[in-house]
Amino acid sequence: MILIIDDDAAVRSSLGFLLKHAGFETQAVAGPQEALDTIRTVAPQLILMDMNFSLGTSGEEGIRLLRQVRIFQPDTPVILITAWGSISLAVEGMRAGASDFVTKPWDNVQLLNVIRTTLALSEQKKNENLPFNRGDSRFNKIIGKSAALTEALGIVSRIAPTNASVLITGESGTGKELIAEALHANSPRAKEPFVKVNLGGLAQSLFESEMFGHRKGAFTDACIDRTGRFEMADKGTIFLDEIGDLEYSSQVKLLRVLHRHLRLWATAGPARSMSAL
Repeated sequence: MILIIDDDAAVRSSLGFLLKHAGFETQAVAGPQEALDTIRTVAPQLILMDMNFSLGTSGEEGIRLLRQVRIFQPDTPVILITAWGSISLAVEGMRAGASDFVTKPWDNVQLLNVIRTTLALSEQKKNENLPFNRGDSRFNKIIGKSAALTEALGIVSRIAPTNASVLITGESGTGKELIAEALHANSPRAKEPFVKVNLGGLAQSLFESEMFGHRKGAFTDACIDRTGRFEMADKGTIFLDEIGDLEYSSQVKLLRVLHRHLRLWATAGPARSMSAL
């Protein structure tokens, strides 16, 4: 059962109809007290929670309720949903235990994808203690038998079948690209393209054409149609290396795409170089 917590009756009805049409069982409540009364007796599969229940728009009510929910249902994934989204609010929500953050008005397809991915990850988490058999997965490019590497590959094998966003950390040379390739090879997208882009070596003037493509005549010197890297990677995986070296204005454009469509982020170590898949 998915529990919907929102003070707007229209939102509750809309979400309830969408989720029931997608095959989910739902229950909807209007505010924090009703929500707490419900989770004391019922363990939902997932909670969709509004961030504001009064005239305020700070999101403090939602954060407070989230912390209370974690006390009674520590293992239930929570997706925050609000019309007053901001990066700082999303970060605070994640620190308080949220699984994801969606802004209103939401895109139905995107929201359902987030819900399905979150539920899949929740199910995978239950299997974290199962033994990992490296022979069952495609890790032929990764050499090593240490406990730390085996643990990392076990995580890859559990996450790869999902569309979850994944954070990879490590200094330059530690193998982030190999992990990205392993995620792709062990995912349902394995037979589709795996496209690599070194953003650190991409001039700002070429960024939009290189990543998003262009039509002939769109600007001076656009003599032919050009297919962008994102389109090349359609149904597959795109690996974006050295995001930290990209101009800030281009990072903003890239962030919009990553937030809506991509499934994996990767960030390197102290130098703050960044990659994404």
